[in-house]
Amino acid sequence: MTSTATTLKPIAPVDLAAERASLGPALHEAVLRTLDSGKYVLGPEVEALERDFAKFHGVAHGVAVATGTDALWLGLLAIGVKPCDDVVTSPFTFFASAASIALMGARPVLADVDLDTALLDPAKARAALTPRTTCILPVHLYGQLADMKAFRALCDEKKLFLLEDGAQAHGSRRDGAACGTLGDAGTFSFYVTKNLGAAGEGGMVLTQRADVAKNLRELRDHGSPAKYVHARIGTNSRLQALQAAVLNVKLPHLERWNERRRHNAARYDRNLAGHPAIGLMKVVPGAFHTYHQYTVRVCGERTRDAVLADLAAQQIFAGVHYPSPVHLQEAAKPWGYGPGDFPNAERLAREVLCLPVHPFLSDSDIDRVSAALLAAAR
Repeated sequence: MTSTATTLKPIAPVDLAAERASLGPALHEAVLRTLDSGKYVLGPEVEALERDFAKFHGVAHGVAVATGTDALWLGLLAIGVKPCDDVVTSPFTFFASAASIALMGARPVLADVDLDTALLDPAKARAALTPRTTCILPVHLYGQLADMKAFRALCDEKKLFLLEDGAQAHGSRRDGAACGTLGDAGTFSFYVTKNLGAAGEGGMVLTQRADVAKNLRELRDHGSPAKYVHARIGTNSRLQALQAAVLNVKLPHLERWNERRRHNAARYDRNLAGHPAIGLMKVVPGAFHTYHQYTVRVCGERTRDAVLADLAAQQIFAGVHYPSPVHLQEAAKPWGYGPGDFPNAERLAREVLCLPVHPFLSDSDIDRVSAALLAAAR
């Protein structure tokens, strides 16, 4: 006999099949059109994406690159960070945020996050500044922007660069400002699971500064301002036209998809409010949260991992972003940190649980996840 668990419809963190079906034939037509064009690297599809994604965020310039990680380390170089500089960033994020600093030869300096939002704390970032600090790199986690007005003021006061990691913040705003409008630049990933995802990898850097955009276009193409002219050492990080074509089809739907994510998050908020073992993450006043992840904290007697296993047994596949803070990763040992250095990041790594929130979930799906979580957390 088939068990109840195996007859339940799986609820996953993403549903790419539903997304593809919602687009009808447009996605296939765009791919075939690009294949027929014979223009496979950069070209008109990439230029259209750069223009429209920048316009969507109210930013003057967009420069597409091959991956979100490339957006970070090339963004650091383009705004003026140099090898051996110190760059302050978050210990509670995907490892690429800090690793990109090390990759371009600078030193990651970490500062703890706010426990209620998981966002880099401006006061702790200030305390972490060193004589070699030239840049602060806040991470816009889960779809909510960090306090960019505070970071902009701090960077202006100390004459520092400011680079925004917006890999999870497509379309997010705070106090009316979108990612990339207050920093020297803002970086994005178009990995398949993002709110705006390619059919593989892709990245973008947005900036209001024409000089930064010029630097990026050279850096992504072997430091070349013109064919066979190399003004600096760069790399090969040119976005493929096929990925841009996919993103150009999806971009007009992003605002609607984000609104559905916000609807789903509001339903979770109502369903889960007041449970002693489930802590809701704070949405700050003035934030337009786009819920790349809907994240709660499991803080009762049952551990987060036990709750995660209970959900999986009911075909509900939640995620943990992130199970280990940056400073406790093996690759971070050379940076000199250890257990206890960032207690908020370490506590969040033990407690956070990310529930499915993608725009193709029904209200009944949200209610089913909520009920299962409350029963598991008991």
